[in-house]
Amino acid sequence: MKKPSPAREISTIDCFRLIFPETDPQALTAYSKMLLPLFEFEEPDLIKKAPFSSESEVYCLPDVTVSRTRVTASRLTRTVRTIARSATDDILVVCYTSGHFTCRIGDETRRVEQGELAFFDLTQEVVIEAPSVENISLAVQRRKLERAIPLLDGAHGLVVPPGALSRVLTGMMTETMDAGPTIQLPQARAIGEAIILLVIACLETISNPKTTSDMQGGTISLASVKAAIERRLTDPDLGVQSLLDEFRMTRSTLYRAFEPLGGVTAYITERRLRHAFRRLTDPAEKTLRVSHMAFELGFTHASAFTRAFKAQFGMTPKDIRTLSIRPAGEDIPFMVPQEAIPYISPIVPALAESELQVLLGRKA
Repeated sequence: MKKPSPAREISTIDCFRLIFPETDPQALTAYSKMLLPLFEFEEPDLIKKAPFSSESEVYCLPDVTVSRTRVTASRLTRTVRTIARSATDDILVVCYTSGHFTCRIGDETRRVEQGELAFFDLTQEVVIEAPSVENISLAVQRRKLERAIPLLDGAHGLVVPPGALSRVLTGMMTETMDAGPTIQLPQARAIGEAIILLVIACLETISNPKTTSDMQGGTISLASVKAAIERRLTDPDLGVQSLLDEFRMTRSTLYRAFEPLGGVTAYITERRLRHAFRRLTDPAEKTLRVSHMAFELGFTHASAFTRAFKAQFGMTPKDIRTLSIRPAGEDIPFMVPQEAIPYISPIVPALAESELQVLLGRKA
């Protein structure tokens, strides 16, 4: 009889269960601190007397994190400070499987119903408030979407109603969570890529061309002009004249197209400042000199860049860089403070029967 060989190690995705029980008086504080890098968490005033509790499962695939959550009433606020502090620029996709929520972006508030898909750009501010609900969500790394969706900032606040595409995406998220800890890493990459393709398909509406007539009776796609601006944000020569030369349009046509956006120059400046914000909060660019970036973005002096940046975000580039950290637990691949560790446990895949027999030495 052959000596049993060691059980074959199979690498599977990281999966975690997070339970914050209502019987634990420290649960609310721990949960708030866990969310703080991403959101400031509060219980809405009218429902503060209800005991807080939350249960979540998190599944970490390459470039994609899928989760489901049940939580009592909550208000999640993402400000310039939390954006800088989290150093994350993911696109978040949320679907409530029960209940509803409201989201406030700027001066606009929208109610999102059960079954609708809501998209949020985590480089932008938002307030999300909900009663006791259950949801599934998806976080996708921005770099996996930008090439296909150059106007990705427009995804912030997008709501996709129930339909074939949204049902397939939510179904795939659910199936991924059901398979959970049994997903092996080679499979996980393929599953993640499939999910990303579905997200891109849902976001294609924000790249639909809006056209404006040029002086020769043809049409100019506003989306294509915006995409050109995104590609050239670090080109110091980007401006009105370079766009006129590239698209062969009249000055009046260009101005008319961007008038609802505050004007073409203001639009370019705003896009450049948001680009700068993302780079300042990127841990990979810790050595980036602000003066060098300011010149890249078309500012003649660093002081002019700093003034424009503070006018846009209420903080200086130095303030943002100081806040930019990426806290993480030693063994958990997502942000978590020490206080939340006791509430988190790994979800371990069950061994297949054949592997269990080998492990126990019962198979020749």
